[in-house]
Formats: sequence, C-alpha cells, structure tokens
Amino acid sequence: MMRVFSVPELCCPDCAKKIDAALEDAGVNHEVDFEGKKVSISDCDHCQEVTLDILKEMGFEAERIS
Repeated sequence: MMRVFSVPELCCPDCAKKIDAALEDAGVNHEVDFEGKKVSISDCDHCQEVTLDILKEMGFEAERIS
C-alpha cells in the first residue's frame, strides 16, 4: 500500500529528478509522477515524515490525497 501526495509545484523533469534522488538517498520507497504532480511513498509514518521534511526543504508543498 502506498501513500500519495499532491505536489502542485512539481513543474519540470529536473524537479522530479531532484525529488527522486533525495528520497532515494533517504531510503524511502517511492515513485515520482511528474505528469500527475504526485509523489507516492511506502505506507509508513516515518516515511511520510521524512518525505514531507525533504519536500519542504526543497521548497515544495505537499498534501496527502490518499
């Protein structure tokens, strides 16, 4: 099961690559959907906290949608 976050500012492939690399470095099981402006992660509280912190540090706002 995955948690899905809407990331409205995800506007270019470079942004998607940077998010992908940061989550990979943090050890978060994830998928970045550039066209859908979404990030999906493993369904765990720790992963959610880490992901939201990383996105915030990178200047992206995220809202859980599922």
